[in-house]
Amino acid sequence: MTGGPVGWTAARAAVHAAGASLREPGVPIDLAAGLGRVLASDLTARSDVPGHDGAAMDGWAVAGEGPWSLGAAIVAGAVPSTERLEPGRARPITTGAPIPPGTTSVVRSEDADVVDGRLVRHTVGTRRHIRPAGEEVAVGQLLFPAGAVLTPPRIALAAASGVDGLDVVPAPTARVAVLGDEVVAHGVPEPGRVRDVFTMTLPAVLQRFGASTVAAVRVPDDPAATDRLLADATERLVVTTGGTAGSSTDHVRGALGRIGAELVVDRVDVRPGRPTMLARRGRTLFLCLPGNPMAAMVGAVLFGGPLVAGLTGRALDQPGSVVLGADVPNDRPGALLLAYRTTPGGAVPTSHQSSAMLRGLADADGLLVVGAGGGRIGDTVPALRLPWS
Repeated sequence: MTGGPVGWTAARAAVHAAGASLREPGVPIDLAAGLGRVLASDLTARSDVPGHDGAAMDGWAVAGEGPWSLGAAIVAGAVPSTERLEPGRARPITTGAPIPPGTTSVVRSEDADVVDGRLVRHTVGTRRHIRPAGEEVAVGQLLFPAGAVLTPPRIALAAASGVDGLDVVPAPTARVAVLGDEVVAHGVPEPGRVRDVFTMTLPAVLQRFGASTVAAVRVPDDPAATDRLLADATERLVVTTGGTAGSSTDHVRGALGRIGAELVVDRVDVRPGRPTMLARRGRTLFLCLPGNPMAAMVGAVLFGGPLVAGLTGRALDQPGSVVLGADVPNDRPGALLLAYRTTPGGAVPTSHQSSAMLRGLADADGLLVVGAGGGRIGDTVPALRLPWS
C-alpha cells in the first residue's frame, strides 16, 4: 500500500495484515504460564464440567417423597457412591458433592428439619437443586478458538475442564530505536537538545500489546548508523522514532530503500503522525514513527496494537466511539487525532496538545478521531483506547 498517504482505517488494516503474514507457529506451554498469551489453535475440553451429577446446595439428597430416614453424609471430594438411594431415604450432602444413584432431588438445609431421626420438609419447593454432569462444559467441546487471549477466567475454565497444557503464539520479539543527535538520556537538556522519552516507555507499550521487547537503543542522525540498525535487525519487529520526515537529517526512508525493504504503508493521512511508515524486509517489520513525542505515541497506539495483534493471531480491534462534548474544528484534509477527557457533557479534547507536546496525552482517557470538516457537540466520532489506561 504505497503511493502516498492513506486513510487511518485502511492503514490499520494493512498493518494488521502485514503482522498476520509473519505469525509464528504455536509452541506448547504449561497452562500455568498461559496468562495473557494468545492461543495458536482451538482449545477443547478434556472433561465434563462438572464431572459428575452433584448437589447445587447444602442439604440432603433424597429419593421419593418424605419424610425420609437418614443415612450417612456425603461431602465434596467424596468418591461417587455406587449404592442406590432407595425411596424414603435421605443423606446429608454438601454443595458440589456427587449425588448417589436414585436421587430425585436435593432438599436445601433451610427447607427441612430432622424430627425424631427423620427428615421432614417444611417448605414446598419445585427445584431439584442438582447440577448435572456436563452442565457447563461437555468433554470435547470447544472452549476458546485460536486467537483468543488467555484471561484469568479463561485459564480457570481450562483448568476446570482438565487442561494442563496448550499451544500459544510466541510473543514477537521487538526492538525500539530512538533516532536523533538531539536526544539525551539524563538530566535537563541543554538548548537545542531534548530528553529521550521513548526508550523507557515504548517498550512497555509494546509489551502491553503482547510483544516481547528485546532492547531499546539510541541511534545518531547518521545514514550509515541508520543503515546498520535496520540491516542488522533480527527481531520480528523494529519500532523507530524520528528520521521519517524529509529534512537533511532524516535518514529512515533512504535506509529502508538501501537495505531493500518494501514499504507497506507510506505515510498516513492523519495529524499528528503523518510521516509514519511500515516496511518489511524478510521476516522483520519496521514501524517507523515520527520523532515528535505526541506524534510517536499516537502512531504507537494507532498502529502498534494492530501490528502485534496480527503477529500474534488476534483479530484487529475495532475502534470504539464517543460523543463530542465540544466543537472540534478540522479545516485541513485528513483525520485529526486528539487526546480527550470524558466529562458529563461528552468527550472534550485536553489542553496542551500538539505533535510536540505530551501534557494533554498524560491526562487523557483516550484518543478521538475527527475527520476533515471537524465535529460539533453531540456528534459521535471514532475513539481509540489507550493501552496504559
